[in-house]
Amino acid sequence: MQALMYLGPRKIEIQDVAEPEVTDGQVIVKVGAASICGSDLHGFLGNSAKRVPPMIMGHEFTGNIIEIGGGVNQLGIGDRVTINPILSCNRCDLCLAGRTSICPFRTVIGIEHPGAFANYVSVPAEACFKIPDNLGNLEGSMVESLSNALHIFERSLNGFIQSVAVIGAGTQGLLALQVARHIGASRIAITDMVPSRLTLANKLGATHPINVTEINPVDAVLDMTDGKGVDLVVEAVGHAATQEQSIKMLRYGGEAVLLGLGAEQPMAIDGVEVVNKELMIRGSYAYTSLDFAHSLDLISTEKIDVSSMVIAKNLEDGPIIFEKLVDDPDDLIKVALIPNN
Repeated sequence: MQALMYLGPRKIEIQDVAEPEVTDGQVIVKVGAASICGSDLHGFLGNSAKRVPPMIMGHEFTGNIIEIGGGVNQLGIGDRVTINPILSCNRCDLCLAGRTSICPFRTVIGIEHPGAFANYVSVPAEACFKIPDNLGNLEGSMVESLSNALHIFERSLNGFIQSVAVIGAGTQGLLALQVARHIGASRIAITDMVPSRLTLANKLGATHPINVTEINPVDAVLDMTDGKGVDLVVEAVGHAATQEQSIKMLRYGGEAVLLGLGAEQPMAIDGVEVVNKELMIRGSYAYTSLDFAHSLDLISTEKIDVSSMVIAKNLEDGPIIFEKLVDDPDDLIKVALIPNN
C-alpha cells in the first residue's frame, strides 16, 4: 500500500509499505479521508518530540472496516467508522476519574501507532464510532477536531457563558466559536489577520470578527463588552503574545483556556492581575470518549458546520500540501487527504 511517510523535519514522501495485519481486538480500516492536524504540521517542522521518524502520521480519519480480528463482536465488515485515536489505559486514577485525555499511559494513533495517511490502518475496535449514512467521509474526518473544542466548554465556567473571545480563526478557533454560539453565547469575538477567515467566521456566528492588522484585539474585545472583558477566552494560536492577550481580555472571574500549540517562548503572566481579578488560566488537551460521541452527533445532525472549513486533496499530493500549509496557507483552513484505494 501507499503511505505518506514522515522522514524528518520538512521531509515527507509517498512510499510503498506493507499493509497492516489484523490482530485480536483490532480491525483494519480502509481509509476514506484523513485530515491534517496542526500538530501534524508541528511534527513536519520537527517541533514535536512525540513524532519520531520514520512514521506515518494522521489521527483524524474515517473509513470502512474491511477485516475484523478475534473477539470483535460489535462491528461488521463494511461498517463506516470514525476513530478516537487516543488510546488510554482505562485503569489509572485519571482514567477512573473520567479524565482519559490526560492519562499518563495514553498512546495515540498517528504518533505511537501507524496513522491514517495511508490506504489502510489497523485500529482497536473499541476506538471505532459508527457514522451514519448521511455523513460523508470528509465531514466525518472533522469529528476529532470538534471534540477538542467541545472539551473546552465541557469544563469551563459550569457552562454559563455569555461572552467569548477566540484568538485565531483556524480550524480550532472556528469550531470553538461555533460551540460558543451553540451553547448560547450572545457576544463572540474572533481575531485573525486573514480577511477570508474572518469572513467565514462571521458566517459561522462570530458577532465581532477582528482583524488584528487594523485594530488592537484587546481594545476591540473590551469595547465589545463595555470595558468589562469576556467570560471566556479560547487561545487557539499558541504564541506567547496571544496567550498574554487572552489574560487582558478577561472580566473579573473570567477564564482563559490555552489550546494552541507551538509557543516558542513562555508567556509572561501578570500575577497581580490574575490574583486581584481571580482569573483562571488552564490548558485543554484533547477530549474524552463522551466528547467524541457528542461531536459526532453535532456534525451528523448539522448543528455544527464543518463542510465550510475542509477540502479534499489526494494523498499523493501530501508533500506539496504540507509545504503549503506551513509556508503559505492563504485561505486554506483544513485539508483532508484521500487515498486512491
